[in-house]
Amino acid sequence: MPIDEALREQVRARLSEVDEIVEKPIVGGIGFTLRGNLLCGVMGEDLLVRVAKTEFGRYVAEPGARPMVMAGRSSRSWILVGKGVVSSRGELARWIDRAIQFVSTLPAK
Repeated sequence: MPIDEALREQVRARLSEVDEIVEKPIVGGIGFTLRGNLLCGVMGEDLLVRVAKTEFGRYVAEPGARPMVMAGRSSRSWILVGKGVVSSRGELARWIDRAIQFVSTLPAK
């Protein structure tokens, strides 16, 4: 499935001032890593964000958010957020900031 290039550019722009970001292909889309840890990405028309398991239930209950499902298994750390929600610059930043907050706590790879 092709990725939404406009969303990809918006994510790039949001992360442009964050040190140690690397963009790379991931299964089903494009990912952005922070210090070697996958932070977020674009899968189809959705934003993929990594969050703390302790915050997952609260975040996945928000409008437009749903668990990422791969190989029939639902993740407790990865959330897909629909394009309609993250088309707002403020919402995109809010979701990416959540991912940065969590991934910044992980050791570099």
